Amino acid sequence: ASTNENTSKSYLYVPSERDERYQGNIAQYLLDLDDDGATFNFCGGMMFQLVLSEKLKSHLETTVTSKSNDDQPIIHPASQPLMCRTPNYQKSASADNISIFHGRELRKIQSANGGMGFVLQLSYADPSGVFAEEVDGGVVNAGKGADTAWSGNAVDPQGWSEEEIATYDGWRSDSVRQWRNRERYELEGFDTFSEQFGRDGFGLNHRCFLHLDDQSRMWL
Repeated sequence: ASTNENTSKSYLYVPSERDERYQGNIAQYLLDLDDDGATFNFCGGMMFQLVLSEKLKSHLETTVTSKSNDDQPIIHPASQPLMCRTPNYQKSASADNISIFHGRELRKIQSANGGMGFVLQLSYADPSGVFAEEVDGGVVNAGKGADTAWSGNAVDPQGWSEEEIATYDGWRSDSVRQWRNRERYELEGFDTFSEQFGRDGFGLNHRCFLHLDDQSRMWL
């Protein structure tokens, strides 16, 4: 999904202005996109508003002020337009809040910018999660077709539930995957879903990554 260019805050969308303003501080860039209610062109003209969970925002705010760049999110180069082309890619539920994020596409959200009722939500993933081969004992679930399981837990009240983590299969067709409605999100622990996104909202979880196109525009 690429950012929509119809805005007065051109530094959010014009690559040269973005790079000059943020100087690699991608955490601040994501916070500003969220604060502005920025929309992304997703699936060929479908406008999705970017929304960050409160826990992810808190993490990014800490990253902004940190003297270390170790936690700064990465924007992958145009040579990696697909997640499967990123280094060390595996089919799993893993996310590190740097290279890969836990996300959701949410639909029928009446408050969403873009005029279509769509939201792209990013949330905070468990930084202690490791791949199954690194786990000592116990059973770690994985979705259909996964290369490996991931031991991360549900640590964000607005983020992926234990069930979403355990069954994630984002490499499969959306038509055969588990979509969730408001009732299921709330049953699995997202208690404020209705308050934030309304009673009619529903969605599907995805792993998301930031990457550039050949014009240096950022996509999600």
